[in-house]
Amino acid sequence: MDKKFRIDVVLIIGVGLAAALDFASPAAAQCTHCVIQTKAPSASTPGQFDYRVSCIVDISGDEVNTVVTAATDEEAIEAVRGKHC
Repeated sequence: MDKKFRIDVVLIIGVGLAAALDFASPAAAQCTHCVIQTKAPSASTPGQFDYRVSCIVDISGDEVNTVVTAATDEEAIEAVRGKHC
């Protein structure tokens, strides 16, 4: 086996593993079902609310709970979906 062929094989395997790991990460997952668990006026950001949002990851069924500060319910859910799902 020549040196160039070995390097090509290692690169192909490495790219495949990197793609598989990226796909399996929670950031790559999608959550179509998210609900607001709690909502309270934010002590640190006037005019906004502190939310606890719970989402179910579509692929695994895992529950992801996240705390976020936002002005509206829709913004809170979108922030969680964009960041954690």
